[in-house]
Amino acid sequence: MAGAALFAVVITGVVAVTEWTSRKIDSAPAAQVAGIAPPAANRKSIAVMPFDNLSGHSEDAYLADGLQEEILNALARVRELNVISRTSVMEFRGKARNIREIGQRLNVGSVLEGSIRREANTLRLTVQLIDVRDDHHILATNYDRDLAHILDLQSAVARQVAGALAATLTQYERGEFQRVATNSGDAYDRYLRAVALFRKPVPNDDPGLVEPTRLLEEAVRFDPDYSDALALLSQADTWTFEYSQRPEDGARAKQALDRALAVDSQLPETQLARGLYSMYVSTDVDQALIDLNAVLRLRPNSSNVHAILAFALRRRGRMTEALQHFVQAWDLDPLNPAYAGGPLTTLLGLRRFPEAIEQTKLYITRFPNQADGYMARAHLESYQQHSLEPLRALLGTHGNLLGSKYQHIVEAWIARGERRYLDEIKALDKVPIEDPPARAMLIGFLYWAAGDAGHAEQLFRSVEREARKTTEHEPTQTDAFVQLALAQSVLGEHAAALASVETARTLDPEDRDATNGPHVSFIRSIILVRAGRSAEGYAEVSRLLRVPFSGRQEYLEEPDPELVLIEGDPHYDQLINRPPRL
Repeated sequence: MAGAALFAVVITGVVAVTEWTSRKIDSAPAAQVAGIAPPAANRKSIAVMPFDNLSGHSEDAYLADGLQEEILNALARVRELNVISRTSVMEFRGKARNIREIGQRLNVGSVLEGSIRREANTLRLTVQLIDVRDDHHILATNYDRDLAHILDLQSAVARQVAGALAATLTQYERGEFQRVATNSGDAYDRYLRAVALFRKPVPNDDPGLVEPTRLLEEAVRFDPDYSDALALLSQADTWTFEYSQRPEDGARAKQALDRALAVDSQLPETQLARGLYSMYVSTDVDQALIDLNAVLRLRPNSSNVHAILAFALRRRGRMTEALQHFVQAWDLDPLNPAYAGGPLTTLLGLRRFPEAIEQTKLYITRFPNQADGYMARAHLESYQQHSLEPLRALLGTHGNLLGSKYQHIVEAWIARGERRYLDEIKALDKVPIEDPPARAMLIGFLYWAAGDAGHAEQLFRSVEREARKTTEHEPTQTDAFVQLALAQSVLGEHAAALASVETARTLDPEDRDATNGPHVSFIRSIILVRAGRSAEGYAEVSRLLRVPFSGRQEYLEEPDPELVLIEGDPHYDQLINRPPRL
């Protein structure tokens, strides 16, 4: 409900990777997390700053951005280097730069700055590599190219920077630097433009995929065998499918993937495209794991790949491995809040609450002017201490930072803790509705808990109608079946409720999705108990004590509304209030 970056993590940047629906939580640092600490900064830890466009022509901005991204990607292929992702460095675009401060915030030892100047068909790229400890220039050089001959520019720069940092290149890395993906200047131009815009939200295109997709389609028309463009086109279509769930988008992703595989099946970007397609379109998580692990061996600096691999591992129940990759993803993109959700939600799924609280402190350190971290820390400390004082203290110390919306949310949390359900409704009335069915269900449960059966039934009837419509139009929408089951259970339609929750469990079985499946089993236990099958329901509760991501889910937002159904039931007390660490 909070809707802020740390709570409901959404794709907000160029390479932010998350999975999150209204219920699902398939969604990292200068502090220790579960025994994992980032490497100490040295010269071989590098940030590639946004390149300045000195041409005086706004249309050349894509050239500066595209070359920066390509040089960053080329350097990231060198295993001996630790390269910060683009999203984190973009914060410094257009600002006066204090190199030492940048080094501290990004935990790097070197900074690469650059600028372009174009005159007619001639391009000059100027770069300087700086040691952040003493502002010493390790490297300063110019590259002059005819625009028709810039296809190997990123490799030339990356080779020289790697040499200046005394990074030893493997034979494979040397081969990559010698590789020229296309001989078509027009195709490369469109590719650079697409890279510069890829997944940058714009008006009427929050995913930031429409224009990059068009440009990539143009690139492969100029050069049908341009494997890099084909691979990125498939990735763009896969992300579009992830947003839209339209079969035609998945089909386009497969078409581009097949073409990329036919041209160069060993290219890591092509394998990444197949891993993404397997993860999000064909839902073949085992194939995704094969591809993503293969890519990571050759692209160890990719926060994107670390995060997606972590999601795949988490679905397979390999939580500790997933946590390590989530942490590495945030290490490589430390100023991208979208990566905060991975380690935090995994720690919560494992009920490792002290480490989760440390993560919120890290978030506060990195984003001291955002309300998210303060709210998450107060909420978790309140849960751990079984006290509302951390939430009250939050209103007193950071009320101005929260703003009116989040103040009302915290007031609602406090009202829930004090069982003042009607006051909670009044507080929520002041919060904008982002998900009408979820809000209706929440308010219905609050009226039910307050003893207002009339209002509760009216709302649950509306939830039942809307959920049924959704399941008819989207028969694979697990959340809608869960909402339908809960509404039916409260309304006394127990046989229908059991049928609905069984459908949800079939869609998200624990053996296929260890992240979202267990919570469906938890909901089923409640419905079983309410249907009179108490022994079966309570046996499920005992089993779930040992299962990650089961029981209570909303440790950071409004407490799960269905918890009011089992309030006071001793069989649920440990799972809800004192779950064992896993």
